[in-house]
Amino acid sequence: MHVLVVEDHADTRAVLSALLNRCGCRIVTAKNITEARRRLEEMSFDVLLSDLALPDGDGIDLVRAAKQIQPLKAIALTGRASEQERSAGLAAGFDCYLTKPIDFQALRESLGIPAGERATARQRSSALPKTARPEAP
Repeated sequence: MHVLVVEDHADTRAVLSALLNRCGCRIVTAKNITEARRRLEEMSFDVLLSDLALPDGDGIDLVRAAKQIQPLKAIALTGRASEQERSAGLAAGFDCYLTKPIDFQALRESLGIPAGERATARQRSSALPKTARPEAP
């Protein structure tokens, strides 16, 4: 499974990357929306895992743009815990809305990775640059 992690805090980005890597995911990171959009245009991803409060904009704007660039599952990981913000995130295109502090088991479940398992080989094989992936018929 190829995951784009968008998080402006370096420590959180590193922890998420390490934990997801241990689950067998291939991780690419971005610290802001500008970097994330560039990565989305260069590579194919299965999942976008994004904070909402980013230095150059809102993760809600990012998820809308990401889903126009490529089909992927989108998971919000944020400190914004109100029901109104959750509803807005889901309406904008996030498939899951998780709040901080990170509940890693809930994150694994959102990714479809059962406890104690790694991402499947099929999920990992999707981590090819867009130019190297065969086009669907």
